Amino acid sequence: MTVSTCHACTSPNSVHLLSADGGNLSVERCLSCGFVYLASWQRSLEKFGELYDYYARLSEEDLARRYSPENRTRQRELLETLAGYTRGRKLLDVGCGEGQLLETAKNEGWDSVGLDLSETAIRLCRQRGLSASQTDFFDSSLDRQRFDAVIMSELLEHVPSPGRFLKRAEELLEENGILYLTTPNFGSLARRTLGGAWSVIHAEHIGYFERTTLRQMASEQTGLREIRIEANNITPSTFVAWFRRRGAQSVEAAATVHRKARRSLDQQLRSAVHQSRVLGASKKLANRAISRAGLGDTLVAWLQKPANPTARGAGAGF
Repeated sequence: MTVSTCHACTSPNSVHLLSADGGNLSVERCLSCGFVYLASWQRSLEKFGELYDYYARLSEEDLARRYSPENRTRQRELLETLAGYTRGRKLLDVGCGEGQLLETAKNEGWDSVGLDLSETAIRLCRQRGLSASQTDFFDSSLDRQRFDAVIMSELLEHVPSPGRFLKRAEELLEENGILYLTTPNFGSLARRTLGGAWSVIHAEHIGYFERTTLRQMASEQTGLREIRIEANNITPSTFVAWFRRRGAQSVEAAATVHRKARRSLDQQLRSAVHQSRVLGASKKLANRAISRAGLGDTLVAWLQKPANPTARGAGAGF
């Protein structure tokens, strides 16, 4: 057992689960709340600027991939589903990046605003006429605003005290508004298969959720009502990497193989699924089975602010 502080509940009691990056990263599980986190998460925050200068390194090819037709289709489907729950169309994208969703939302008639700490990301947004700023999510200037939807895509794994972010989203939502979030699933088949070679484990990801811990955090720290929490998608590159890992000389080599495989094979498969109704329908059926088993790569949560603010409960914890 090691001694480390959980940044979800501040307990010092944890147990070591696995190591990554040549032993430089230690992944722990809190014995009080069950949350999984990096033991060195404080050091990651100290290097915040260096770790998160991601958008400054994006190539034109990277940007083109992120703006692919299949990504646009998924975003339109998301917005259509959101509109079925909300009364209005005012959206806040927290960690908006270079503005993919903001642009799609704008084109679909949403009043969309983005926040990101990356100066480069905000510049890319503004170059395309999108409303985005480096305003902190907890800045008082947002206190009087209300949104019909708050989006947190791949955000919670980067931040300390993630429960505060869930609570802040609740504060900024209109009644019946939706918090939509995604985060890597520590309970996924990929993580179980690859262990320390799972490419998601790196210094900027300081917290790791399972469906149970995400549900518990939402239930205990907010009054948001759970609509659903799914565990979607399994990427074929996971299995390619697993077979290649058996011939790799180290966990680090296997992690590199996994990242390279994902960039090529997964993109090709996404394009094929996008172009085929049969493959698209098959993917939906597979996702239902995968989510039911809790083994998908990504946790996708739909949480709603009830019209009755005294109604609590995102479902039972564990």
